[in-house]
Amino acid sequence: MPQTPVVPSPASTQEPLIADSIAAPVKGLGTVSGVALYVSAVIGPGILTLPAAAAQIAGPLSLVAVGALLLVSVPAAFAFVDIHRASVQRPATASVGLQRYAALAFGDLVGRIVAAWFYVGVPIGATALGLIGGSYVSAATGGGRGTTVVVAWVIVALATVIVLARGGSSSALTLVLAIALTVLILGAALVSIPHWRPAHLGTLAPHGGLAIVPAALTVAWVLMGWEASTNFTPLLRDPQRRLPRVIAISLAVVVLLYAAVALPELLVLGPFAGGTNAPVSAMLRDALGAPATSVAALLAVVLALASAVAYMTSFRELGRSLLPPTPRLSATGRERLALAAPAAVAVAGLVLASIVPVDASWFVRVCAGSQIPVYLLALASGLVLLRAGSRGWWLALIATIVVAALLLSAGAYLLVPAALAGVVLLERLPRRIRRRDAAEESTEADAGGAVTVPADP
Repeated sequence: MPQTPVVPSPASTQEPLIADSIAAPVKGLGTVSGVALYVSAVIGPGILTLPAAAAQIAGPLSLVAVGALLLVSVPAAFAFVDIHRASVQRPATASVGLQRYAALAFGDLVGRIVAAWFYVGVPIGATALGLIGGSYVSAATGGGRGTTVVVAWVIVALATVIVLARGGSSSALTLVLAIALTVLILGAALVSIPHWRPAHLGTLAPHGGLAIVPAALTVAWVLMGWEASTNFTPLLRDPQRRLPRVIAISLAVVVLLYAAVALPELLVLGPFAGGTNAPVSAMLRDALGAPATSVAALLAVVLALASAVAYMTSFRELGRSLLPPTPRLSATGRERLALAAPAAVAVAGLVLASIVPVDASWFVRVCAGSQIPVYLLALASGLVLLRAGSRGWWLALIATIVVAALLLSAGAYLLVPAALAGVVLLERLPRRIRRRDAAEESTEADAGGAVTVPADP
């Protein structure tokens, strides 16, 4: 997560000085490392289960739903490229990524609310990542709930330690994990080919055409992750030139990996694709026998760890910008402090999962309650920052409309970001009152002074 500090004017096409100095001190990520980080943020272990669940709802029509959402990812991803370019033309700000976009478009208060949603509301998703990885390990080992929770603790703890230990960047490990998950997913798809049954695609819509709606909602999280990647932009080497290339390659990889999971699951498992919590394990078991479930478990753990590292890195980058300048705080201390709140939220989720038998899907929904509003406002900022009618403005409009529709699926979980917004407002209210009182006292003092000034003789 990158780097090379520069000293531009606010109007230059480089990153603002403050944002760069906060984001990273050394060389910066190249294209390959940047793609690995972006792909890790977008591709999570949900890719192993969500397409199969959608297939059970809508049959082969679910592939249309997955394809449509991947298609919508294109304007969302490239809208952020144009929003970033517009934001660096504005006065320098200590905020980064999504907070910076929202603050420039809608004001500092909205920027702080968006930051709170992402920094405090989204980290519960790390618990879900760990539990999904743990469920695959349980399926492979025959372990129960205890195995799932223990693996989840290990994944979250390891991701946090990696991000802290690697300092400015976890790029080398992220690259290794991204390559590993790509090889494992494509390898699983290839070995399943002899077991594909084209007859499973015979009836396009066995449950009716309208089944595509709940199927699309099931795989809606295909769109998620691009909002987290906005905090990675200052980490790229020469982001103005490199960002479009990184986004384009990342999109291509994401589409390839989703296709390599969704199509084989349906062709091998057919209508039973969503009848298990570990569909890739079932698919590989049909292809290679029982021992292949260990491969699926390894894939799930790699996916969960890579995604957790990417998100923890994003939390860290945002946390750095939220911390006030403190000369006495060392770089290591700042790293730890920036990750303290997100890590605490993830640990709280793990403690809850250890006590109450809630599954990963509940944590996913809680996370989505904050994630969707963050995504929505970050994209909507493009409607203000970009010239109306421009290419970027249209991309932002399309993506904003689609993401706004996802609010319906969040339902009662939107109470979480509502509560966080209330906390931010309550925290800001005393400051506003103090500033108002100070302004009134200053006005009264000026007025009183005018009365008591003696007249000239």
